[in-house]
Amino acid sequence: MTNDKEERKRRDLTVAENYHLWVACGGMCSFDGCRKRLIESTSGELTNVGIKAHIIGHAKNSARHEYMEEYDFTYETLEDVRNLMLMCYDHSKIIDDKKTRDLFPPGLLFTMKEKHENWVSSWSADKKESIALIHKRTGGPLFDIEYESPAPYILLDAVENQTVFDDFTKEGWEEGKKSNEILYQKFIEKIREKGAKVGEIFPLSPIPLLVHLGSLLTDTVSYSIYQFDREAGQWVSDSTKSNKDIDLRVSKEINHKKELAVLVSISGIVKMDSVMEVVTGEFDSIRFDIDNPGLKRLIYRDDVIFVQSRIKDEIEKLLQHQEYNKIHLFYAGPAGLAIELGRGINPNIWSEICLYHYNNRTNPKYQYALSI
Repeated sequence: MTNDKEERKRRDLTVAENYHLWVACGGMCSFDGCRKRLIESTSGELTNVGIKAHIIGHAKNSARHEYMEEYDFTYETLEDVRNLMLMCYDHSKIIDDKKTRDLFPPGLLFTMKEKHENWVSSWSADKKESIALIHKRTGGPLFDIEYESPAPYILLDAVENQTVFDDFTKEGWEEGKKSNEILYQKFIEKIREKGAKVGEIFPLSPIPLLVHLGSLLTDTVSYSIYQFDREAGQWVSDSTKSNKDIDLRVSKEINHKKELAVLVSISGIVKMDSVMEVVTGEFDSIRFDIDNPGLKRLIYRDDVIFVQSRIKDEIEKLLQHQEYNKIHLFYAGPAGLAIELGRGINPNIWSEICLYHYNNRTNPKYQYALSI
């Protein structure tokens, strides 16, 4: 005969059970209507914040413990995944608090669990496991990931660099490149370790660092690159709200010089006078402009891919006929497109690319940052 203490001893979940619980709920809170992603950043460190909430509590005075025998559980089986729901902190407390636990009888929670897990399992082509890469080196840290629409992937893990970048010296930019390379290696290791099929990229950093990071992203997995909608406070990617009226104008001035200036005006306007302040000597130029540049003119994936493809094609057509020692990129556009431009750089075709950082308060406004 076992004593009360032995009866209440909990067993640890196996690695397979923990993994099953995470994947079954899609890495999101299982409470009805929540679906909050359960990877957060605390003090610059990414953490799995999912709480393993018991439907039938283990201790005698815990929530719903009195239903143990009615639902055919024993002390040994209360730790089975069929009795566990992965939840965010707030909802795990609500269902267990003495003041509110009576609102959540076992039947309701078992139904919630089944409904949520069935919804996750109903995903078709989008039911892929992902690793997030958070590159946010401006402003404060990102503590959670809020989407415009339901999360498209099962987020298994993440890597991040959320230290503020404020050293705009030559040494600072070189250190930024090294940090990118270290972060990318961690990212690839996580993808291999978890067997993830998708990399989710969340960029909000100085443009030269983002273009450089994009140039590191190989085709090991497919990528979903997001942009931050500041007004909504959410990350966006695919949407039916794409700007169908985007017209990218291309203009060139080619005089067979040894250097090429590329001016990209999407969120703002890159002025030729600003370019001439920092590129010494004569150079050819190619401009890409859209009507009414602004911060929200290009935030959805279809638009970004359209513009990136056009820029890449036009530059590479030019490179087939011209040999340049250097390409100078002056960019006023969204973070996601900066990543995609970096991804489109073919080192076998493109010569050295000089990237510039814009600051309206400096003179000149564009400062050389780094080269790829």
